[in-house]
Amino acid sequence: MITCMNYKMDKVVYFGYDDVIKEQRKHMEDFLKKHCGVETVSFFSMSRHDLKSVLKTIRAEIQRELDRKNRIYFDVTGGESLILVAFGMLCKEFDTPMHSYNIEKNELIELNDGSSVKISKDGVVRKVQLTLDLLIEMRGGKINYNLHKGIKTNEDADFTKDVEKIYQVAQKNWDLWNPFSDFLRSSMYTVSENMTVSKPTSAVIQDLSEENAKLRKMADLNEMLDELAAIGVLLDVEHSRERYAFRYKNQKIKDCLWEGGSILEMHTYQQESKQSDECSVGVHLDWDGVIHPQWGVDVVNEIDVLSLKGNIPTFISCKSGKMGSQQALHALYELDTVTRRFGGKYAKKALVTANGLTGAYQARAEEMGIEVR
Repeated sequence: MITCMNYKMDKVVYFGYDDVIKEQRKHMEDFLKKHCGVETVSFFSMSRHDLKSVLKTIRAEIQRELDRKNRIYFDVTGGESLILVAFGMLCKEFDTPMHSYNIEKNELIELNDGSSVKISKDGVVRKVQLTLDLLIEMRGGKINYNLHKGIKTNEDADFTKDVEKIYQVAQKNWDLWNPFSDFLRSSMYTVSENMTVSKPTSAVIQDLSEENAKLRKMADLNEMLDELAAIGVLLDVEHSRERYAFRYKNQKIKDCLWEGGSILEMHTYQQESKQSDECSVGVHLDWDGVIHPQWGVDVVNEIDVLSLKGNIPTFISCKSGKMGSQQALHALYELDTVTRRFGGKYAKKALVTANGLTGAYQARAEEMGIEVR
């Protein structure tokens, strides 16, 4: 598929194992025809153990194309062991140019330099630029923009600066951050048209004392309000014996403070964007690539931050709250599953946490190839 994004091909013949073909056939064929201009795509299921039968099948297809005076190239990028052996033998037999791609560096590697025919010399160059949308489509999925939250789209320069200021406050108070955010959303929810919240102190005290309240101390509430006032995202802050009042700087700030995990996601997104060709936050991945109407059933996974550098995607999950053993394991396995489904074996995985992982779960993350930041 990478070759067809870099060179114009009329036909692709795929030799692989039956289970892999069944899993990937439809979305591979759709992608090649839709985005790469390939006219014909054929699939041949190979034995995992019988080299003789593998050679027979591939040799017959090679001869068929040569009889039609077609120019052929062997691409062994990501190939399987027995099929690679067969390609090596047939490459010598037919003096056919063979190459692979270094996916991480996006470099073409021609494997028989002595051949008179080379794809780099004789192939028709084209360039299909990989994007996040194409990446997910290549794997048979689709990004569902209908589920994308407004706070996570088209942030302006002023909001970008505010995110970093809020992150600095949150970073010093991770244990309080999610409880504080929950309290703003559940208790301080009366917001006027000019983004002002006003509530009697007696009512605030009552809310803090509720059995299910996650924020319990008035001193913690006051401290958080004052710190956010100091950086200018909460205005006209008052906490007196009679009244609690403040004004959100704007709607985006309110949304950001109401959703506790969003500040870590937005900060991570802004940092990741500096080293990526494309980056998005709060990405909803539709499992089968078909967005159904509201009454339909879609299997959707949300990835907090998704970035692309060249051909290599990075899937990032962000956890701002405390994680017990089950939450830690769930976060690791969920990230691993989504990355395997939509990123393939070259994709990178990262878990960004506010409080880190304990030794056992840090070791498990390393075993799964997940970077913990």
